[in-house]
Amino acid sequence: MSNDNIELIQRILEGDDAAFAGLVRKYQKQVHAHAWRKVGDFHIAEDITQETFLQVYRKLATLKDLSQFPAWLHVITNRRCLAWLRKKRIQTHPLDEMAIEIAEKTSYSSHVAAAQAESAAEAKRELVRNLLVRLKESDQTVIKLYYLSEMTYAEIGELLGVSADTIRIRIRRARERLKKHKPMIQEALDITIEQADHFHKYLHEGFRMKLTFERDDLLSSLQVLERVASQRNTAPILSNVLIQAEGGTIECMATDTEIGIRMKVDGTVKEKGTILVSAEKLVDIVKAWPAEQRIDLATTTDDQVEITCGDSVRRIVGFPDKEFPQLPSVDAEAFAIDGGVLRSVLHKTTFAAPTEKIRQTCLNGVYFNLLEDRTEVVATDMIQLALTRCEPLKLSEDKDGFIVPLKAVKEIERTFANAPEIRISRIENQILFADQYTTLATRLVDTEYPEYDPIIPKSFEGHVVVPKASIMDTTRDIFSRANPKNALVCLEINPQQIRISAKPSEADEIDETLAAESGAGSVRIGVNAQLLIETLSHIETESVSLAFTNATKPLVVKPIGEEGHICVLCAMKMDS
Repeated sequence: MSNDNIELIQRILEGDDAAFAGLVRKYQKQVHAHAWRKVGDFHIAEDITQETFLQVYRKLATLKDLSQFPAWLHVITNRRCLAWLRKKRIQTHPLDEMAIEIAEKTSYSSHVAAAQAESAAEAKRELVRNLLVRLKESDQTVIKLYYLSEMTYAEIGELLGVSADTIRIRIRRARERLKKHKPMIQEALDITIEQADHFHKYLHEGFRMKLTFERDDLLSSLQVLERVASQRNTAPILSNVLIQAEGGTIECMATDTEIGIRMKVDGTVKEKGTILVSAEKLVDIVKAWPAEQRIDLATTTDDQVEITCGDSVRRIVGFPDKEFPQLPSVDAEAFAIDGGVLRSVLHKTTFAAPTEKIRQTCLNGVYFNLLEDRTEVVATDMIQLALTRCEPLKLSEDKDGFIVPLKAVKEIERTFANAPEIRISRIENQILFADQYTTLATRLVDTEYPEYDPIIPKSFEGHVVVPKASIMDTTRDIFSRANPKNALVCLEINPQQIRISAKPSEADEIDETLAAESGAGSVRIGVNAQLLIETLSHIETESVSLAFTNATKPLVVKPIGEEGHICVLCAMKMDS
């Protein structure tokens, strides 16, 4: 690669868009020719070329050896071609899997639908190109990326360095501007599509599944599933949501192989069927439509998905469900626990688990210790620990505990936020939680949880009882005025009061004193202010007890009037 081209790339990395345009002109024909040979379709190769250079624009900064750019570009082009070929194979059914009579019945309508869809897509692209000149350049960019390159809000936001919500607002604003310029652009951008009789006539013959939902019912379920659907490029099929309709029941499912959720969605089944469709795109479509509206969803024989709301129609590509993993079901003998109890024990403990995955995988979750007379629920990052108790969970005679990954715990709290009762079942290395509408399955953390009893002090030299709100508010106030780089606060405890202090600088100190309700013994101990505030915020009683041994031993925080809930904070070293 010549020095001139290296300089061109260096200018691009410095933010010179004109240099990038020059790079595209230099390699565009080469990339298109290679893609054309790979996929055998001139127009598809054009799309792959555009996607390739979008990938180059996003990833150029990761190229360490600029002299290797041609080889790197070749690899990206190959990957985009292979992705398209894989997608094409997923949508293709071997002939020997289809009954001859079905093939005869559907082949012509599928051919017509595919041909018209391809023609309409090309006309749509050309129309958009001609009319986008009416928008300012920044709006043209997001519209092209969303509609012509079929990038998601999140992908566009990552490319442009803004949030997905900002991209959503820009696209909505651009569409509103286009509405008043030319009615045809409404169809091109799926803003309002008039339902042409001839188009629906030929599609009607090729429909498979037909469902009707209330918009809000469908959206609330999809937003839960979208959180779970994987965005990892290594398994693109997992970025989809599976929609199944059988009899009078509609179920939607998503998984990232670690967590899976299956939900029943209220709706009407007019024709049964199954389809995979992009979770993010379906959420974007449904969210853009007005609340309290009816939405019709139908699939065609060529796995296109048509979503209709009033006079508006959106069409996106669907996929067969053959390769999508299935979730197990909760067995009939599953243990039932009060939903409020389960949410409470998770609320009282989860905060003490590591906020990010760490090497000690056993700590990356919440531990359920199944004892004979109770279940102890524990979380710790080895700096703080939280433990609480509930009734014994009778899941399996040969299991004495399991670790639920933290990601799954957060989904349990959100998904079953209002469930009056939750059933729990263990199947090998998975744990299942279910109410009457939803099942959540997660793989368990496959390791032993560390012994936590030795961490909890068994005896104390003293304690003090104070109002929870007072100590939490005082600590928060002191911490807000202290040095943000130093989370240490000093607690000087005696039976009558607690003095809380911090040092915003070497020369200064700020402090406040609050009265104690009761107490015994004295100590001067340092703790992490943020951890103390967080611990207190997860205690549900009005008063708390702070028990201590000395300045180097852990501080134990307990709610007054509630047995079995214990929080432990490591002491921090203080300057004399």
